[in-house]
Amino acid sequence: MNQYKRLLSNTFIFAVGTFSSKILVILMLRFYTGMMTTDEMGVADLIVKTTSILYPVVSLSIGQAIIRYGLERRRRKSDVFTIGLATILCGFVIALPFHPLLGLIHYNTSTGATGSLLEYQWLIYLYVLTSCTQNACSQFIRALGYVRLYAVDGIFRTFVTILLNILYLTVFKWNIFGYVFSIICADALSTVCLFLLASLWKYIRLRKPNFYLWRSMLAYSLPLVPDAILVYIIGFSDQAFLAAMQDTSVSAIYSIAYRVPTLIALVASIFVDAWQISIVNNNSREEQIHFFSNVGNTYSSIVFIIASGGIMCAKLAITVLAVPSYYIGWTFIPVLAVGAGFNCLSSFQKSVYLLEKRTVPSFLSTAFSAVVNITLNALLIPRYGGMGAATATLISYVVLFLYRAIDSRRFMPVRWNKKRLGGTVLLLCVQGALMLLEPPLWLLWQLLLFLVVFLLNCRELLVGVNKLLHRA
Repeated sequence: MNQYKRLLSNTFIFAVGTFSSKILVILMLRFYTGMMTTDEMGVADLIVKTTSILYPVVSLSIGQAIIRYGLERRRRKSDVFTIGLATILCGFVIALPFHPLLGLIHYNTSTGATGSLLEYQWLIYLYVLTSCTQNACSQFIRALGYVRLYAVDGIFRTFVTILLNILYLTVFKWNIFGYVFSIICADALSTVCLFLLASLWKYIRLRKPNFYLWRSMLAYSLPLVPDAILVYIIGFSDQAFLAAMQDTSVSAIYSIAYRVPTLIALVASIFVDAWQISIVNNNSREEQIHFFSNVGNTYSSIVFIIASGGIMCAKLAITVLAVPSYYIGWTFIPVLAVGAGFNCLSSFQKSVYLLEKRTVPSFLSTAFSAVVNITLNALLIPRYGGMGAATATLISYVVLFLYRAIDSRRFMPVRWNKKRLGGTVLLLCVQGALMLLEPPLWLLWQLLLFLVVFLLNCRELLVGVNKLLHRA
């Protein structure tokens, strides 16, 4: 199976699994926002975001090394998987004494009450452990080629999470605890099922580990730890600043609004899952450049067409996904949608670093973007609130993409269609501005601009798809 056919096949499988699961989660937002107050939702989301930052620290981002080294035919699969699990166990034990640091994360509620995440320390640690273990198993089955099982597992975890959420929130009334604990239970059950269905116990070697491979995997994954932390900080700092400088109610509204651009990231996650498996091959350098450029331009067309649709449907989306008290959040969506588009493109550029095992430059690019994001959050949020946070996110993602697009050329120059890309971004900015200003016949303007964005990208999309299908 050549690289194009492999990419198409894997993308389709991941699309079925990811859309089936993630769309259900997004549609459940109305249930969550109806069962919990804005303050409770803000705290729950703060716990989830904090765990997302702790996850790469505890796991040392070994999941990325599992998939990268597990795909190499010359590696013994049992060595890769055993090293992954051992790294997570060691990281978790080392992290246990540092729980008092959670007390540094404070929040204010709309009623004037204050608190810190130290109150939820054991819940956060359990969440981190189950998340790390589940990720190691799911990345390993991808490396084994069990892409259908990987997709089905995503659907399974989502259904379990939803069922437990309904139980914990409606029957037990556990609110914040129930929201988070349902995710923990789903990850734990997923890990058990993967061990049974993929017979993962066969890949655990209790004998002396391969220390040479361990050093190599850590050399690859360690630079990804600060990289992953900074990626989450770019998203997390918005809410942390809003919770501290405004209140958890504003933070919750912003968080719900952010779920709409998450649909754009959903496309990215589907593609990146398949792309990460397809980029490891034996092609020549020129063939790799051609492959990356073809796929990248097609991908960017899809991403920005979806971003345009997200801007146009901002009001409708927030109405469907949340109760009326969150409606004001639609104003953040146009800015966040454009930012999400650039985030997707920067993720694509990151694959160049991962292919070449150049994880340090990946970290440096993310660090630069995070500094921009935090600085702008500190400057803009006190004056502009949620809109300041959205603007800071947009600028940081634009900076991240430009940095990687320029820097990664020394490893592999991806040939972007700059004229089409620039024209599309300009149209999206005009569309976003008109959405926020709401001039007469604003809906007609939105439809026209969406059509123009679609037509501008349609040719690139059709040419790219034709190349993929022809070569597959």
